Amino acid sequence: MFPANQPASLLSHLGSLCVYNLHKCLRLHVRHSLPSSKTLTMTQDREFRILIAGGGVAGLTLANALEQANVPYLLLERRAELAPQVGASIGIFSSGARILDQLGAWRRIEETAERINLLTARRHNGSVICEDRSSELILARTGYCTAWGERQVLLQALVDNIKDQSKLLTGRNIVEVRHDLETGVTVVCENGEEYEGDVLVGCDGVNSRVRERMWELAEPEMPGVVKGERESEFHSLLMRIPRGEDALTFMTGLFADYNTLFGIAYGVEGLTAGHLDTSYNIGRVGMTIVAEGGKMYWFAGERLSRRYYLGEIPRFDEEEVKSFLARNGSIVLRPEPNRLTLADLWKKTVVHRLVSIEQGKFKLWHWGRITCAGDSIHKSTPNLGVGGNIGIESAATLANGIKQLADKCSRTGQLRRPSPDDIQKMLAEYQQEREIRAAAVVDASGFLTQAHCMQTAYHQFFVNWMLPNFGELIAELFHHVMIGATKLDFLPLPKRSLMVNAPFNPTQGDGRRESKLKRAFFGLPLLFLSCLAFYIMNVGIPEQWAKDQRDGGFIAVDNTSVPVLRSFYGWKSLDETMAWVNMIFVPGMYGVSEEGRRHMITFLLEGLPFFTIWLLESTRRANALTILQLPTLFLTLCQLMGIGIIAPLYLHLHYVLSPVESFAARDKRLTNTRRSYTTLPSILLGYLVPLVGFLFSPHLPHRQAWLFVWQLFPIWTSLGMFVLSRFVRETVNQDKIDNTEKDLTVLRWYVGLGSVLAAGGHVWGKMAGAAGWGFLLPGGIPRGCADLTSFSVSFLQWDYLFGFGSHVVWLGYLFWDLARAGMLEEGCGSVMGVVVGGLVTVGPGATVGGAWLFREGVLAGRWHRDAVTVESVGRLHGGSK
Repeated sequence: MFPANQPASLLSHLGSLCVYNLHKCLRLHVRHSLPSSKTLTMTQDREFRILIAGGGVAGLTLANALEQANVPYLLLERRAELAPQVGASIGIFSSGARILDQLGAWRRIEETAERINLLTARRHNGSVICEDRSSELILARTGYCTAWGERQVLLQALVDNIKDQSKLLTGRNIVEVRHDLETGVTVVCENGEEYEGDVLVGCDGVNSRVRERMWELAEPEMPGVVKGERESEFHSLLMRIPRGEDALTFMTGLFADYNTLFGIAYGVEGLTAGHLDTSYNIGRVGMTIVAEGGKMYWFAGERLSRRYYLGEIPRFDEEEVKSFLARNGSIVLRPEPNRLTLADLWKKTVVHRLVSIEQGKFKLWHWGRITCAGDSIHKSTPNLGVGGNIGIESAATLANGIKQLADKCSRTGQLRRPSPDDIQKMLAEYQQEREIRAAAVVDASGFLTQAHCMQTAYHQFFVNWMLPNFGELIAELFHHVMIGATKLDFLPLPKRSLMVNAPFNPTQGDGRRESKLKRAFFGLPLLFLSCLAFYIMNVGIPEQWAKDQRDGGFIAVDNTSVPVLRSFYGWKSLDETMAWVNMIFVPGMYGVSEEGRRHMITFLLEGLPFFTIWLLESTRRANALTILQLPTLFLTLCQLMGIGIIAPLYLHLHYVLSPVESFAARDKRLTNTRRSYTTLPSILLGYLVPLVGFLFSPHLPHRQAWLFVWQLFPIWTSLGMFVLSRFVRETVNQDKIDNTEKDLTVLRWYVGLGSVLAAGGHVWGKMAGAAGWGFLLPGGIPRGCADLTSFSVSFLQWDYLFGFGSHVVWLGYLFWDLARAGMLEEGCGSVMGVVVGGLVTVGPGATVGGAWLFREGVLAGRWHRDAVTVESVGRLHGGSK
């Protein structure tokens, strides 16, 4: 009933490719006699026509789309009316709203539905777990609000939007389907009427008669698949899903673990319209959506005693409703002062219904001239509220394919009658387009259902910890579900769907997300650099040299003996460890080695842009709840082991966790300005000031004290950001909606200033020595050096090479990503050519800083090549309205 609080599993439904390949090889020839005299149209002289079984959301959406595509159709509904009042409500989200808007039916629905503006998760006693006000963000990202209303209103709007009402036939209960691959399909209704068409689309719900007939036809050729569909079995399969996800196991068929009593109540006073509340309980759940005028949509569910499968899923009567209320009437929906229990709400309920809530995904979407759409082929639980939306999407995808077939027939001069091969190819493409995405949404809703009832310890952890600590989880899950939504290709796109912060993109979102495993494999060269650095930079013998010098008590500097500082923080183990590490810095700190000192100054100044970037990345919204939020950990490891070893590891993780799709919403590039604005001041205080102290303090013994301070700069920088952020006003909640580029100026100043200092250090280092920039290149393996001074120089040279060189490799990955997404107008080769020029002239620190800022500008100002925007709609879709 609102978005699932768990990323949807994208690996669970793999049958489309198998079915498609089988259909290319197999042809089912089921021939029947000519239709009886009651058949309304004869095969020989009619035009291409679609038969739609079922007048629910999917069926009526398909009917609207086919009418506007000028494709003949008939809709057959078994009930006496198309929009009955059965007490059900429905959520319409961006994915469905855009299609309804294309059809011209959305405005009426939007005017009558309730806009959700606050989602509250509650404990069993009504106390608040967390609140989510992400509705504004969803609107800014997609152009559509999250709307909730009566299912009857949606159905009536779709019915009224049909111009030729004669195509909508009620009271037609289908009892038989006759199929001939070569000539067409005929349905026989209970009243004896027969209707012919070229394609039969089963939109007749979870107990679909059309799906059953499709199984009967397919069973001789695919007995194992049909058996699995009917008996709801788990299947194991190893194959590649398009766009990169691997899968091993999926479930096919239909089952029910829960039931739900839902209804509509009136006269519920004292509550604010637009609020959606969820009461999380072990084994049961209660939900309410408040509308204007004291109206309330509500839901209550419980876990069934066992899992039921297709053919045995229970149905309930009024006696069982009373029993349900006796068990669950104590569910607290709202605490004091407006305390509301399910029993209280029942007293004001005017319509209700108790049902088992099925969940199902099927492998066999089509056979011959028969296919299914909506709940008959992908059934989600109501907890995510997307069942109607994915039905709308499937209807739109199918309409696109049918329209293309009809247009092809018109161009070739046929009587708008496509061949059986063309029909089967179209239906296979329909399944391939929709199956994985629909399955991902079904899984997401299933997870939310389990979380609502806190089914396992993991679900309890998710509810009690993850929900309150990541307030935008719902908006993020909405984003992944909605961004890849289908549209009607033959109708103009509404402008409101184009002028947004996260435009629709058919190549992104659930079911199409880039494989993290694939990125990890592709990024292995960075891990190789880390391993190679670890091998080459192994301290070995010099560790003892440093300890000997530390324990000797004095350091000889220009005929002056400087006492060794062995205690600073008063923590013996820390002080002893840091004291011997400090000895490695002695040649550069005191100028014992001119080359070592020059290299150290250059190295440490060039590190400024890198550290600034790492800290800024930790504040980026796209990196929330990832290890990239822990720069202090990685920077501390750099101090202990060397940036040459740790940087490639960090950059590999960054590459894996930050694909271009992470920035499909402009607000995801945005940093948390309260923290990002404090990065450079914190670096100056925690890194640069101690650095100047231990390099240039006129009192030689004090340099060691400053070095003790500098060694812990990751901690001081982190503390600085924490303290300074208390003085910065938090504006990210508004910035993410209407000012997604607010941080760009500050980021450019911060990284730019660090890059200037880095460039200055690099140029000075080259000009100060006779060897030019060659002084930065290592001349041997550190552990092969003869003394501590030569080891120190060699170690820092290798640290420089691996640490800074890995950032250049990382840039190559980032720009390759941009190029693949069509966002790098300059070309990957040209950009990397500039990078090489920068490395030669101003060094890696300034070059990486400048390249990172350039990428920020690209992410803030350009869209993915497949994003459906005002700029791209003419190229991709032929205009908008």
